[in-house]
Amino acid sequence: MTVPLETRQRDVAVVGTGMAGLVTAYLLHHDVQRRFRVRLIDKNPDVSLSAESIAVPATKSEPNAPASWIDVPMRAFAGGFYHNLVRMYDYLGVNYHSQPFLFSFARTAQPRPYMVHASNFHQIPPIPRGGDLVHWLVEVVYVLLCYLYFTLCCFFVAPRHGKSGDVESLDQYLRRIHLPTYYVSHYVLPLISSVCTCTHPQLLAFPASDVLAYKRLTHGQPHFVVTDGVRSVQDKLLRGLDVRLGVQSTRVTPTPDGGVLLTTRRAGHTETDPMTTERFDLVVLAVPPDVAASLFEPVRSVLQEVPTTTVETAAHTDFGPVGAEPGRKHHPRGQHIYLRSNDLLTEAAHLQPTPVHPILVTTNPLTPIDPEKIVRAAAFTRVLRSPRSRRRLQELFREAPSGSAPRTLDWRNGDGGVYLAGGWCWDGMVLLEGCVVSAMRVAGSLGVEVPWRV
Repeated sequence: MTVPLETRQRDVAVVGTGMAGLVTAYLLHHDVQRRFRVRLIDKNPDVSLSAESIAVPATKSEPNAPASWIDVPMRAFAGGFYHNLVRMYDYLGVNYHSQPFLFSFARTAQPRPYMVHASNFHQIPPIPRGGDLVHWLVEVVYVLLCYLYFTLCCFFVAPRHGKSGDVESLDQYLRRIHLPTYYVSHYVLPLISSVCTCTHPQLLAFPASDVLAYKRLTHGQPHFVVTDGVRSVQDKLLRGLDVRLGVQSTRVTPTPDGGVLLTTRRAGHTETDPMTTERFDLVVLAVPPDVAASLFEPVRSVLQEVPTTTVETAAHTDFGPVGAEPGRKHHPRGQHIYLRSNDLLTEAAHLQPTPVHPILVTTNPLTPIDPEKIVRAAAFTRVLRSPRSRRRLQELFREAPSGSAPRTLDWRNGDGGVYLAGGWCWDGMVLLEGCVVSAMRVAGSLGVEVPWRV
């Protein structure tokens, strides 16, 4: 005898163990009405959110003491933009603290920094060692004036929309406001592309609205880091969940009776190995768009238009490329982030002091890192943005503004019991805030209370 849907728990499969998958699974698992039985699935042998994080002994003298964790890639977040992430951390009791940064700007053709900028101006920019005082003063005044002009534009000059309804790109916006090319290439692109971990041309193709909103919300706000690394967040979100690792999903198929079939096989095996198909009431795909497109046919045509790229990151002790001195005492008022750029790409190297020895976490390395000095290396998919992909995703997630182009999609998020979640599943920069917001929206559409929602 079939139990009525209203009186039984609904079986939910959440595919993906990044931030979006963990938060979605947490919210459904902790539904106050206990309506969901959640299974968390990932093809990787470790939970993805902190899979590449590295443990560092707490002290040199006590190697068996509880370790501290260094996040790979770096997981700093700024106030203002990440308000849902911060509220979730507060609710979960996650310890985080303010962390000032010193951004050192250099070009690969001339490794000596041309400017060192203190995040949110928490201190006077220090003169780069060996630099010329007059040149430094001229550069500081120039940067300050350009910064003030760009900030005013972000607040008071809105991006335009074309006849198709697409917002103008960042490149079009910067040209329209006539922001000096030198300031764009030497400051705007290095800094923002390091946040988005993408190339300069990829960033210039972003919707201007993404960057302007990020700038407005983070203006004057401090940066934070989780004190014990995102592994502490992961541990709190995983508590009580049914987790199946090493399981690769291959197909998601809604059924006529309202269920969803999820086909899987053991990760790392060949396509000729046997597959398993299980029926769930709901399936949440908390994976990159290219993976979701391969699993779920109704979204394939749309998600194939969402650009992605692969980003390399490494934790290491090869300080030569950035000119850092591991034995030198570092500035107590800010951790150093070295930004080295060429015309197309910026390398971001975050110097993190530890009780044992300092470690660099480098993203998008421009020069080879000594393999013998690499502690951990990883690659991850970065979801990019474009005005066209933004408009298509707005429609997919029911975010299209009134009066926009008529609906052209046969499927929208949640139809047939299938949901998408991730940092790319909202109208904004593809960062951790989007992961949390998309998970909250899945929960909200299912009538689940979000305990940290105001």
